[in-house]
Amino acid sequence: MTLAEIQGRRFAPRAGRLRLGLLAATAVATLAASGGQALAQSAQPPAGAATNAATTLGEVVVTAQKRVERLQDVPLSVAVVSAETLEAFRFNETTDIQYLVPGVQLTNAAGPRSFGFFVRGVGTSSFSSESIEGSTAFVLDGVVLGQSGASLTDLPDVERIEVLRGPQGTLFGKNASAGVINVTTSRPSDQFHAKLSTSWAWPDDERKISGLVTGPITDDLRFLVSARLNKRDGYIDNIFDGRKLNDRNDYGFRGKLEWTPTADLELTAIGDYWKRDAACCMFTLFSVGPTPSLAPERQSLAAGIVPSGTNQKQNIGGDVFSQAESYGLSTQADYRFGDGYTLTSITAWRRWLTHDGLDSDSSPLNLLDTNFSDFKQRQWTQELRLTSPQGGLIDYVAGLFYFDGKVGSTSVQVFPAVPAPFYSKVVRNEASTRNIALFGQANVNLSDKFRVILGGRALEETASATKRRFDPRFLLRDSASASKRSDATVWRAGLQYDFSHDIMAFATATSGYKGGGYDTNIGLATLPSVAPEKPINYEVGLRTSWPDLRLIFNLTAFHTEVKDYQVSARDPITTVYSIQSGEVKTQGVEFDLTSRPLPDVDWTLTASGAYADVKWGDYRNAPCGQSVTPTCPAPQQDLTGQWTGSPKWTLNLGTHYERPVASALKVQADLGVSYRSKMGMAFPNDPATVQDSLTLVNGAIGVAAADGRWKLAVFGKNLTDQVYNQVMFATPFGAAPGNYSQFIPYEARRIVGVSLDLAY
Repeated sequence: MTLAEIQGRRFAPRAGRLRLGLLAATAVATLAASGGQALAQSAQPPAGAATNAATTLGEVVVTAQKRVERLQDVPLSVAVVSAETLEAFRFNETTDIQYLVPGVQLTNAAGPRSFGFFVRGVGTSSFSSESIEGSTAFVLDGVVLGQSGASLTDLPDVERIEVLRGPQGTLFGKNASAGVINVTTSRPSDQFHAKLSTSWAWPDDERKISGLVTGPITDDLRFLVSARLNKRDGYIDNIFDGRKLNDRNDYGFRGKLEWTPTADLELTAIGDYWKRDAACCMFTLFSVGPTPSLAPERQSLAAGIVPSGTNQKQNIGGDVFSQAESYGLSTQADYRFGDGYTLTSITAWRRWLTHDGLDSDSSPLNLLDTNFSDFKQRQWTQELRLTSPQGGLIDYVAGLFYFDGKVGSTSVQVFPAVPAPFYSKVVRNEASTRNIALFGQANVNLSDKFRVILGGRALEETASATKRRFDPRFLLRDSASASKRSDATVWRAGLQYDFSHDIMAFATATSGYKGGGYDTNIGLATLPSVAPEKPINYEVGLRTSWPDLRLIFNLTAFHTEVKDYQVSARDPITTVYSIQSGEVKTQGVEFDLTSRPLPDVDWTLTASGAYADVKWGDYRNAPCGQSVTPTCPAPQQDLTGQWTGSPKWTLNLGTHYERPVASALKVQADLGVSYRSKMGMAFPNDPATVQDSLTLVNGAIGVAAADGRWKLAVFGKNLTDQVYNQVMFATPFGAAPGNYSQFIPYEARRIVGVSLDLAY
C-alpha cells in the first residue's frame, strides 16, 4: 500500500452515519488488540511538497498496529532507527539500541541468560529463573522471542528497528508489559543486488565482515542470503596466566525466500543461524573495604591490582567461557481478498542454547572454579490474524495467538573447601509455558478527524516447573515441582483527533499482563511462585509535521503503574538470586525532533529525549542484599519512593551532513551524542553502586561514490574515552563492607576504526 493510498483512505469522506446505538454495539463487537511484526519504511513526500529528497523530510511508514500507517498517525510512542543510522556509526549489535533510543536501557547483567531491556525505567531480567521472562518483548521478523537473551545477536541486514515504549499487551501480548523492540530485516529484491561491508577497529583488533546477496530466481520467486563475522581480542588482562578475557567470536547467516504465486498471495520463508564462542563475561574489582577477604580481594591486591572504576585487570585460575547458539525457521503467508481484507499467518520454531562458566571466586584459589551451566530453550508460535480495509466507519485487526515454550538447564557447582550439604551440587531445572490468546483492535471513525480506539486481548497461560538437585559429596537428593494456570484480559481504549494532515493528538489507557512463573534458582530447594506482572499505562501525545520548515516534532507524556513488578535481588553472602515483587510507578515525557534546517543543503539534525521518574510504591518489606550494613541494619528495608536500575534523564543528539565534491564523489559526516543521568546499578538500592552521569560521543566521516557503489570511512565510538560499568554488585566471597565488583563492557573505551562498503 502506498502513502497516497493511506492518505486517501484515512481522509476519505464517509458515505453516511449510523445511529449512535448501532455504532456502540458495533464497537463492542469488534473489541480487539493485535500482536506481531512492526515494519517501518521510508515513503515519498505528500503531493505538493518539495521534491528534492536530499533536503526534505520524507514520511516514515510503520505497521506498529498491524497495518500500514504513517508514523505520524500512530497513537503510540514509537521510535524508529533506520539502517542508515546503524551503518553510519557501525552499530550492528542488539546492545547498541540503548545508545540510539532515549528511555531504553540495557538491564544490569553481563551474560546472555541475564540479558534484557528496560523501557521507561522498568524491565525484568531473568537471571535468577529460567521460567521468568523479560518485560520488554523482542520481536524478530514478526516472531516474539520467549527469552530475552536469545536476542543478543548481531544485526547485519537490518532494515529498521522500532521501539514501542510502554505496555503493548493488546498489540503484542506476550512479555510486553514494558514495551517492544521490533527488528525487521531486509526483504528479498526483484533485482539482483550484492553488498559487502568490512571494518577494522583499534585497540582490540576488532574485525567485522558482513555480506548480502539478493535477487530473483524466477518472475515470482526471490531470494536473499546474508552472512556476518565478528571477532575481537579480549580487553581484561588476567595477571595469573596472561590470558585476555572478554573477547568475541561470533558468526551467523540468514536466508529468505519470497514467493508470489498469485497477485493476492505472498509466501515468505526465513531461516537463520547465529553462534558465539567467547571467553566472557568476567568482572573486575571496583573497591575494597577496610576488611578485605581472603578471596578475591587479598589475592588481587597481592597481584598488584588497583581496584577502581577503570580497573580492567583480573587474577583468576579457572575457566571463563560463554558459548551460545540461536537458530530458527519461520513462514509467513499473506492472502488478500475481498475489498482490501488481508489474512496473515505466521508460523515459527526457534531454539536457543548456551554453555557458560565463570570463575566466581575471582582468584587463583579453587574455591569455585567448577561453576558452569548448560541451558536450552525451544519455542513454537502460531499467529493468525485478519486485517480489514480502512476508510469506513470501523477498521479492525483480529486474530489468534499460540505460544508453546520449554526451557531446561543443568548447573554444576563444586566447592572443594566447603564440606556442607548442597554447596557442591548438580541441579536440573525444567520449565514450560503455554499461552493462547484471542485478540483484536478497532478504530471507530466518528468523523474524518475523530476516532475512538478500542482493543482487548483474552489469554490463558499455563506454567510449570521442575527442579532436581544432587549433592555428589554427601549423596543427597531433593526435588520439587509445581504448575499453575491463569486467565487474564487486557484492554486498550483511547481517543484520537486529527487537527490537520500534519497535526494529531491522542489520549489512551492501556493495561498489560506478563505471566508469572517459578523461581528456579539453583540455591533453593523449593520452587517459590512468582505472581504475574500487571501494568496500567495512561498516555497523551502530540504528533506534528511542519513541511515548510522541514521539521517534525513529537511529544508524549505517560504515567504507568505496575502491580507485582518482578525483580531479582542478590544476596552477597550466599550469591543466591531471588525473585521479589513490588509496586512500581513511572511517569515522564518523551520527545523526538527531526529537522533539515537549510532548504538546499543535505543536512539533518535530530534530537530526542526522555524523562522517567520511577519509584517503588509501597515496598516496606524489600530485601537488604547489600554489604554496607549501616544502610540496611535489618533483614528488610523500606524502599517506598526509591528506585534503581535506570537513569531519570536520557538524551540523544545527532547530525548528518552530505555534499558532492565531484561529479562522481560525495562526502558524508555523522556525529552522535548520547547522555544519561546518574543511576543506581544494583537492586536493592545499595548507595555504593551509584554511577555518575555519562556522555558518549560517536562520529564518522567518509567519502563515497555518488552512485552508492562504494564508501570508505573512518569512525569512532566513545571518542572521549569514558570508562563506565554495566553491572555493579557486592563481590562474591568477599561480602564485607565496601567490597564491590563490576562488569565493564567493551564499549567503555575509545574505539577508532576504518570501514569499507561495496555494493553492486
